[in-house]
Amino acid sequence: MMYDYMKALKRQFCPKAESKHRSETERLHHLLSQRLSRQNRRLLLHLVDEQGMLLEEKTLAAFITGFKLAVGLAKELSLEEPYSFDQDEDQHAVAACTTSKIASHKQ
Repeated sequence: MMYDYMKALKRQFCPKAESKHRSETERLHHLLSQRLSRQNRRLLLHLVDEQGMLLEEKTLAAFITGFKLAVGLAKELSLEEPYSFDQDEDQHAVAACTTSKIASHKQ
């Protein structure tokens, strides 16, 4: 069920791009299948189908990983204030001032 949801998200956010290699792959596949016997063409088609399914699984896994990373980052960012260089500098200045006052009172 979760994979169906992730597949739908992937379809929405990662439309299939036309590859410049697609036409060359199809041309080579056609040339090879013309030279093969009927039984070997079936094997070739089976191989191509398996490779397609492997590629689909791989791209879905990569999308899911990226999605989980994005969700994790969003959670982290919502839990704490975003980093502010100015606030960081102010905190360092206050800490330095406090340390210097403590040291001067001890003397």
